[in-house]
Amino acid sequence: MTPAVPLARWWREPWWARLSLVFIVAVFVVLTCWNLSRGGDFSFYEAAARSMSQSWRALFFGAFDPAATVTLDKLSGFAVPQALSIRVFGMSVSAIALPQVIEGVITVVACAVIALRWGGRGAGLVAAAAAASTPIFVSMFAHPMEDGLLTMSLAVAVVWWQRAMLTARWWPLLMAALFVGIGFQAKMMSAWFVLPALIVATLVAVPDRRRALARAGAVTGVSVVVSVAWMVVFALVPAGSRPFVDGSTDDDIFAMVFGYNGLDRLAPGAYPGSVGSSGGAGGVGSTLASIVHALLSPASTGQHGSLPTLSKLVELPLVTQIGWLYPAALAGIALGLWRYGRRRRARALPPARRVRFALIVAATVWLATAAAVLTVTRVPHTAYVASLGVPMVLLTAVAWREGVRLLRARNVALRLVLPAVVLVQAGWWAWLIARALLPTVLLIPAIVVGTAGLVIGLVAALRGRSAPRPLRRLAPLALAVALLCLPVATSLQVLDDARDGSGGDAYVGVTAVGGNRDEVFTVSTPAPWGGHPSLTPALAQLVSLAGKHGGGADGTPLFVTDSWAISAQIIDATGASVLTDGGYSGHVPVFTADQLTQMVSAGRAHLFAVAYGAPEGDPVREVATGPGCRALTTVTFAPAKEAGDGRPASKATGATLYECR
Repeated sequence: MTPAVPLARWWREPWWARLSLVFIVAVFVVLTCWNLSRGGDFSFYEAAARSMSQSWRALFFGAFDPAATVTLDKLSGFAVPQALSIRVFGMSVSAIALPQVIEGVITVVACAVIALRWGGRGAGLVAAAAAASTPIFVSMFAHPMEDGLLTMSLAVAVVWWQRAMLTARWWPLLMAALFVGIGFQAKMMSAWFVLPALIVATLVAVPDRRRALARAGAVTGVSVVVSVAWMVVFALVPAGSRPFVDGSTDDDIFAMVFGYNGLDRLAPGAYPGSVGSSGGAGGVGSTLASIVHALLSPASTGQHGSLPTLSKLVELPLVTQIGWLYPAALAGIALGLWRYGRRRRARALPPARRVRFALIVAATVWLATAAAVLTVTRVPHTAYVASLGVPMVLLTAVAWREGVRLLRARNVALRLVLPAVVLVQAGWWAWLIARALLPTVLLIPAIVVGTAGLVIGLVAALRGRSAPRPLRRLAPLALAVALLCLPVATSLQVLDDARDGSGGDAYVGVTAVGGNRDEVFTVSTPAPWGGHPSLTPALAQLVSLAGKHGGGADGTPLFVTDSWAISAQIIDATGASVLTDGGYSGHVPVFTADQLTQMVSAGRAHLFAVAYGAPEGDPVREVATGPGCRALTTVTFAPAKEAGDGRPASKATGATLYECR
């Protein structure tokens, strides 16, 4: 049995370390809350959060509409905190975004805890500062996005896994698996990116092979069980007593999760019953061939990483959001393996050092897994690269801690390791800065501060023990500042509301294509609370007319429509019940024409809004243009913007309102 190791805890650290951590978290909160009320979400998901806030039934099933007739096109765990926040604070942009700020704070603190237990308070503070200044984190956690809960859940899972390895207890391992499952509710199979890391690292951390396999099997099995538990419960509810499953053609929650949001994105047609399966001519082999061809083809700059290419993660727009610490993370892998991973030494490590090595392995495998998946799949929006953030932050802390340890070495070459890492980063930044288009007012101070930190570190390394004691004490801090100065400068751009992204596509800075460093950077007036969704004049006219003709009276829906682009904005702004056929894709058979006709006969619906261009087989159009119905008005409005996940939004540019009696 592996002996237990005492756990380091932040509240036992010196006052200055605790105060430093509080300061880092406070700065992160300021950055994420500066424009909180201006962010907003993509209306499809914002409407779902409001619907779920109004009905416990809608909350449980993850429904898109207050009447809970159809689900979201993905698992709705990410929207549960948003819905509860709306229920407590009322509907506002800030209420929807607030849970993500809290998730961000937990992520920063989780990184600090992991690194503290790995390498002490200095490593913990570096990890916290790196997490708090990772550009995609600063934007993503300021907006309502599913990636926030996913990132937090996996960071907390690693906290519990590390505790399980240090204490040799089972219950923290089960907690780790629980949080992997929570991450699955947020963004489905993306949560499983961390599982290979936990499995391999558990085998490294536990010396007894049988016990290691048992623990690795437990964390995997419990993670999978927790991940699919809600889906199983949902599937056991009779179809007539729950919403129709968006993303599927046969009302199958598994087809939506593992097909529409999973295998079909790599191999269309691989999972029967998911929307889009029929379009998968050629099957898996054809899809794999197209992926290989795309990987070997030149990348297309500015396409939001939508195509699989080998260089995707070092290209715009992804690299400026996550790539500032690439060299430091690689150095962390190299230094960690050099110190702990040599074959004979790794086998003979005492428990605490063995777990330290296992954490490096976990971060390395996690980073490699996420990078590989992102490389070979489509990356619809920038926040996907947040999956690289936590392991990269931890490996940066490893690089700094190992470099600081080597500053005390007698060999000058070893003392120069950390300054050399900073120099390599400086070279990488010289290339990256030209693409990041940082405003000069932030770039110049960052370069000055970083250069000063590097000079202090170089002098301390070259002089070694002959350097003055204050200089030796200052060098680790100076080199940490030099490691993080450019990510900090980049993240400060979110103080300008034109540079902090959105709930549809989180990013920091100017747009990747057509930007200009000389564009004016302006610190916006703080707007931490407020912001309310509103209707366009055309939709306001549609809502008003529907209300005058009895829509929404006596528990009936305002109207039934065949376009989420119409219903989402109305639900979002008013909370009214609008029934929607077609789901997100427009091809989900939520209602049949017979069901709609029966609703009219029973007095449960009598108004229908048919979007422009609806096909002849559309059930809503078929009923609305049939006998006993008349057109009330026609409105024209702008098409909805592209979805946050990069899929084309509904092309509805107008609608006709019909009354059926």
